[in-house]
Amino acid sequence: MESGDIIAESPAFISALSLARKVAESCSNVLITGESGTGKEVIAKFIHSQSPRNSRSFVALNCAAIPDNLLESELFGYARGAFTGAHNSKAGLLEEAEGGTLFLDEIADLDISLQAKLLRVLQERKIKRLGENTLRPINIRVIAATHENLNRAVQTKKFREDLFFRLNVISINVPSLRERREDILPLATHFLRKFSTINAKNILGLTPAANEFLLQESWQGNVRELENRIERAVVLALNSHIEVEDLHPQASTFTQQKQNTISFLRDKVNECPSKILTIDDMNQLYIEYALSLNNGAKEKTARDLGIDRKTLYRKLGKRHPTL
Repeated sequence: MESGDIIAESPAFISALSLARKVAESCSNVLITGESGTGKEVIAKFIHSQSPRNSRSFVALNCAAIPDNLLESELFGYARGAFTGAHNSKAGLLEEAEGGTLFLDEIADLDISLQAKLLRVLQERKIKRLGENTLRPINIRVIAATHENLNRAVQTKKFREDLFFRLNVISINVPSLRERREDILPLATHFLRKFSTINAKNILGLTPAANEFLLQESWQGNVRELENRIERAVVLALNSHIEVEDLHPQASTFTQQKQNTISFLRDKVNECPSKILTIDDMNQLYIEYALSLNNGAKEKTARDLGIDRKTLYRKLGKRHPTL
């Protein structure tokens, strides 16, 4: 199942998407929960796109990204002269979302005083700009999202219980990527195509080993981490297919090591009169290269190569005559 940037083959995500489609037709507020990076804003945009409000604005605000002293004016707008620097009147995001959807991400980070003002807006469907006495009617749908446990925040008095109930009319939990492993490879392929196009690179796909690597990762950062990892891999890839080393979190280091290794072996081959080396010759050269990277430290080199120290000493003592 694919809809824009939404790719769903796992039962867990299909269930969340099905619920989102059902609630889209209503006017009820929605609370989207889930870990960071799971795609809560994607679900919010999906609800808006499937709703009767889809011809109007979808306005998004990350409540954690704006200082508290600026957040109120961003939400409510202000009148000319309301504060120093307010040279002209300005509509806030609540007004900009008129007829459409206001998405409040990281709602748990909203200051407690602003929580009270937002509650009043949801109850009265009217707003007042800073520095004004005029009440302005608004018609918006609010979708809020958080990665925190709002029930716990209510219990610890960090979040208003009455606002929680206003926002939590319908709750949708977005599963982590660990709970939707059927979607990992389809998502990876989607991101690969996307970033190959953006970067004008002809990447044909992922190797079987790279696919297996993706399936084994824990993805603590969820879909956002996967997208970031694929973008980096596309940029750094040296071949037509993404390899395991391209996907490693330290891919730039691995890629550089790969290039250095290739250069080292190429130089050694060029120094060899026959230009054709046996497998034993190449193994010997790679051991010497690994030893040079570790400044001659044999114990560390043995660990890096996955062999014991005695095996390393034995191989170093068997330098091939062609070299």
